[in-house]
Amino acid sequence: MIYDLVKSDDPLLHKRVEKCSYNLNRIKLSDDLHENMLHHDGVGLSANQIGIEERVFIMMVDTETQRTITCFNPKVLKISKKLIRMEEGCLSFPETFIDVDRPSYVIVRYEDEWRNIHKLKLEGFIARIFLHEYDHMEGIVFTSL
Repeated sequence: MIYDLVKSDDPLLHKRVEKCSYNLNRIKLSDDLHENMLHHDGVGLSANQIGIEERVFIMMVDTETQRTITCFNPKVLKISKKLIRMEEGCLSFPETFIDVDRPSYVIVRYEDEWRNIHKLKLEGFIARIFLHEYDHMEGIVFTSL
């Protein structure tokens, strides 16, 4: 199902999403996020960007193959002290691009659709995608960084 993207001033984008609902149909939501991310030409998409108040996002971990992971209840465990500046955009802020400093790598933890816990080290652009989507879970938009 294709959802409209919420507008940049929607309160849902500016508030922290606490955790996923216990009875959430994770597989369906993951499928919906995947379909919407591709439909809206993104490399990541958080549930609150399509009006769903759940602590989850999808992101590409390989932009060449378009392989994705869906991160339920994500956590950042460690971030690099080295920052890299890069132009960033957001589906919720069409045609807005700004330079944002982000850590060069990040160590993260998340649950998948089957509640399995994963711990990964992400680097470069993939770390940036995770952190951008994670910020959405925290109610932080990239224009405020």
